[in-house]
Amino acid sequence: MTEKDLKTIWQVPKYLPYVQPSLTNDVIVEAEKLIGYNLPKEYLALLKIQNGGYIRFTIENTVHRQISGIGPYFPSITDFEWLNDYDDLSYDTKGLFPFDGDGHWNICLDYRKNKINPEITYIDTESDYEKLIATTFSDYLNLLEINTEGEYVIETDLSIDELLNKISKITNSEFEAPDIWSHGYPLYRAEFKDSYVFISSNNAPTGFVREEDARYDELKSHMNSTALRFPELSEKVFLINVLDENEREILFDKLISNGLKIRGLSEFI
Repeated sequence: MTEKDLKTIWQVPKYLPYVQPSLTNDVIVEAEKLIGYNLPKEYLALLKIQNGGYIRFTIENTVHRQISGIGPYFPSITDFEWLNDYDDLSYDTKGLFPFDGDGHWNICLDYRKNKINPEITYIDTESDYEKLIATTFSDYLNLLEINTEGEYVIETDLSIDELLNKISKITNSEFEAPDIWSHGYPLYRAEFKDSYVFISSNNAPTGFVREEDARYDELKSHMNSTALRFPELSEKVFLINVLDENEREILFDKLISNGLKIRGLSEFI
């Protein structure tokens, strides 16, 4: 992973409750004292850019989308004691420190074989299963990729309202009120034949927090700035996704024949 990738690894908008306060040397020292090992320098370099949260990268054939930071809030790499309660697994959990997962599965810093440079291991506590992902955190970073499957880009000078209106007329369908709750940016949905089409802007709030979150009043002021979800793309483009592949082909033929330019996200990334 290049230096540029490291700087843009974090998802936009960031889910603010999962981002810890800015990383300091004192916080690092306390964390390493608590877990009993030195943390990988590549991991700490990431957290100095943003102290934890969702990432826009993943590992193929996994649902991995997060790297925990270090701090007082959930999730933190220092929250590992719960894993020691599993005494019926075929593998030892001492030396495992989860940085993504839901308890049923986790991706961990694994110091069991190498106490200086941990391996990265996937564990499943329900199936009593473990699998080596990478021998170092650096190698793990090189496995990360952006999943562009099914994602397409509309290049246009139209505003979002103009674009939605044009697509509505072409498809004889209406877009619902946008869903902002799910991702922190407006996601517009309309029915198309037996499927759905989703439209969203590349420009989004830098971060978001939901009103029902416990820290909403503390964090809501951080939602005022904007950033690009995909810095490889212009702020003027829009993202389009159609759930059914066959319906997608039909829709895109209609949109392109009516003057819209559509290309796969993979062409940009």
